Amino acid sequence: MYFSSERNARLAAKLFQHIEQTTTDRLDGLLEYDLAIYTCPDTAKRERDKIFQKAPMMAAHSAQIPTPGSFITLQLNSSNVLLTRKQDGSVGAFLNICRHRGTQLVGAACGERSRFTCPYHGWTYSNDGKLRGIGFQDSFGIKPGDEQGLERGLVALPVEERHGFIWIVEDPKGAIDVRAHLGDGMDQALAEYGLDQWFHYKTHVFDFPQNWKVMMDGLIDGYHVQFLHGKTISPYFYPNMMGIEILGRNALWGNPRRAMEKIMHEPPGENSLDKFAIIGNLFVPNAVMVMHPHHIEFWTVYQDPNNTAACRVHLRYLTPSGDYDERITGILEKNWKIATDAIINEDVPVGNSIQASSATPNAGSVCLGRNEVTNQLFHLAYRDYMSA
Repeated sequence: MYFSSERNARLAAKLFQHIEQTTTDRLDGLLEYDLAIYTCPDTAKRERDKIFQKAPMMAAHSAQIPTPGSFITLQLNSSNVLLTRKQDGSVGAFLNICRHRGTQLVGAACGERSRFTCPYHGWTYSNDGKLRGIGFQDSFGIKPGDEQGLERGLVALPVEERHGFIWIVEDPKGAIDVRAHLGDGMDQALAEYGLDQWFHYKTHVFDFPQNWKVMMDGLIDGYHVQFLHGKTISPYFYPNMMGIEILGRNALWGNPRRAMEKIMHEPPGENSLDKFAIIGNLFVPNAVMVMHPHHIEFWTVYQDPNNTAACRVHLRYLTPSGDYDERITGILEKNWKIATDAIINEDVPVGNSIQASSATPNAGSVCLGRNEVTNQLFHLAYRDYMSA
């Protein structure tokens, strides 16, 4: 069970009522916004400054660097980052840039190393970011242990590991407090999930020709399933139906499967919702987690800093066990194909059309309905960030 028994019963009761009454959670009114937020270069720059440089990015799962010496490199919004598990078990996040001449220090996507050596001139750093060696240091003029050498360590980024995830702030001078960022409600929900005990199955990075906010809207939208996914996903779900818990700026929700009919004669909470609903989570500003019976889809969405009409999307699959035998691998690969096919073949083309519309002069405003609760929450949080 993903939830505590109390949350499981509470959400089950809400979903049972929606099914019986053919209803869904709603807000009090509509929310309008201008399509120009997807194309305006000035808006994109303000987003970089106010959101992506300052807010903690839900950048990775802890299992991606499971042991001391393990590392990954990943592209955040504007920075390529070296993420390491240090010898004391803590996490380090550094700009993947040699402090000598600016060469990319590590080209590999992942691996295990206690030291990293620049391919250009042989400068070497330990996985805590400290400069440890300089090629021909006598003729260069500084030593790793002297004052100038100590100043040439890798540029560290604020980083925190909490509830099985690793958050990073891109501004080296920034601060990080994940609990405050999540708020007590979502922090408690993540604690209930116990995802610090889960495993990382695989990751893929997509580049899509649409603004990052278009992609986020698609990932958290429960209104479109009957229409856009009518022949693929929709037959398994009740249309336009979500039971939502609003947790500050964030939210979690259930989309009930048709199979929920099998348990509606029993008291809410008698059965775990895992097999009878898709559980979604919105972590503002740019992460979504979709929880299935055998796995979790963990999405993080970034700007393309050079193009308002593009974004970079990280998809990771997390699993409760690291034993990937033939049967489990078959299940995971089947679900991976279903998810990516739906996104690439159905969601992305519609998102691309929204992006094209946003470049049309005089397109004006669009609106979110009362039933589009999670999308309204995302846009309201976005406005808060931008006006801060």
